[in-house]
Amino acid sequence: MEGKKEFYKKVEEALKNEGYQYYGEDSIRGIGRAHASKPDYVALKEDMIVIGEIKSPKEGPKTQSWRQIQNGDSDEFKSVRLDMAKREALKLLSREIGGHEIIIRGQLPDYLKKMGKTYTLPSMIPQYRKYVFGYSFPSEEAFNVDLALRGCRRAILKKVNTGNGTTTYIFKED
Repeated sequence: MEGKKEFYKKVEEALKNEGYQYYGEDSIRGIGRAHASKPDYVALKEDMIVIGEIKSPKEGPKTQSWRQIQNGDSDEFKSVRLDMAKREALKLLSREIGGHEIIIRGQLPDYLKKMGKTYTLPSMIPQYRKYVFGYSFPSEEAFNVDLALRGCRRAILKKVNTGNGTTTYIFKED
């Protein structure tokens, strides 16, 4: 199984191959003591700024840490984590799908709300464009992510799958 660093590089290559300007986590400046609460990447194309999260093969959706409340979580994000843990415990949803819903309904919207508070975008990115989310994951997780997006009532605007083992779905919050 490939490591996180190698997988992140593949995501970057795939997005660049599709014409996105890519800014990785090193380009996104953290602010204050919650500086680690920032997206894995920001990508830019046409009129969209993509706020992105990457989950490598080593960070699977069944991982318990996805369900644990973190110090920097907003109240909304905490609520999503707790709701997912409850639904999974009641067997209303599998952990394979629930983990992805945590990212889609909780983590990505949390990043957008924290912009300017825990991180800033690279200065060369114009602020007037519309924000969307990017979720990058191992291609073999596509079926589960499709189900999670459907459960969250999110429509995919763009799929990026260049055949390198990564898939990125770009979608709006609502």
